[in-house]
Parts: sequence; C-alpha cells; structure tokens
Amino acid sequence: MSKNGDDRTVSNNFGATLKWWREKRQMSLQELFEKTGVSNGYISRLERGERKAPSVPISAKLADALGIPLSLLLDISTSDTPIDEAPLVAELVLYNDCKRDADNLFSKDEKESFIQIIEFILEMSWDEDNRIKQLFDLSELIDDFKEVSK
Repeated sequence: MSKNGDDRTVSNNFGATLKWWREKRQMSLQELFEKTGVSNGYISRLERGERKAPSVPISAKLADALGIPLSLLLDISTSDTPIDEAPLVAELVLYNDCKRDADNLFSKDEKESFIQIIEFILEMSWDEDNRIKQLFDLSELIDDFKEVSK
C-alpha cells in the first residue's frame, strides 16, 4: 500500500452502508463525531461518496461507535464487483438468509413475496398515465407479503 493511500479501493457501498447503520442506530452526524472524534463533515462526505478511502483506523472507530464489527464496513469496501459477476437483487434474497427483524429470518414464502415486490418496483414505468394503477398493484403485493408474514 502506498503511503498516501491511493491504492486503497472502497466500493460505492461504503458510504451508503455507513449512513444506513448510523440511521439504524438513530445517531446524528454530531453524535457519531462525539463518539469517534471523526469530524461530522468528513463522515458526511463519506456517506455521500465524496470520500472514497477511509483509513482502517477511521473505519474501526466508526464501526466501534456504531456497535458493529469492522468487517461489516470493510467486507463491502473492497473493489467493485464486475457487472457480469454481480448477482441480481432477487438472487441475493433467494439464496441468502435474510432477517426480517432482529429475531426472525424470512421464510421461503416471505422471500418469494418480497422478490415479487422488488421485481415489480424495478419494472414499473412510473409514468403519469399508469402511476395510480401501479401504486394500487404495489399495495396488493404488499398486502400479500404482510399476509404471508403473519
């Protein structure tokens, strides 16, 4: 690794993941700054993807303050996956255990229903003429998901 850190590669997911965990922990940028000493301006730039290469010590401070293993930030902060090797969103849900909440995994039926919602959203045209009907159709899929989630 070079001294200036130019060869560190961080995927575009680092900032989004950092923000997701910060918001999940209901922490403001100021609170994360107070716990880490990492400026809220720098954290904000990381979350927006304007800074791409946080050092390991900074990543460790952030992970510790968020109460998560450093690996959650670093595992996804390696180089980007080539597009031909990246899984579809539906594959990620289908082939992996996913938690619905802290104590429950998605069942097979929940996964299938959730995938239908995701695929519908991705395929929506969202033009003015179809928006109301698409919202209705989406609400029907959500109702189906909630029914299998009982």
